[in-house]
Amino acid sequence: MMKMCPLCHSEMPERYNYCYQCGEYVGDTAVLKPALSPEAEAQQQQQERVIHYGCLTIIVLWVVFGLWFFFHMNH
Repeated sequence: MMKMCPLCHSEMPERYNYCYQCGEYVGDTAVLKPALSPEAEAQQQQQERVIHYGCLTIIVLWVVFGLWFFFHMNH
């Protein structure tokens, strides 16, 4: 089941104690929503995976560029 923030109405996994959008405590006060269908849950997991890999790619590129810039500025 999913939790819904009582303040901003964002959905989040049941294990979260604080809303990731607004920071509101959602521990025992959150409204539980019915579980998603397997297809919708698979789609949500795919979207989360794309976001995670995208962020990881940006971080790796940032580090590589930073190292390249650092070593080329010292020569």
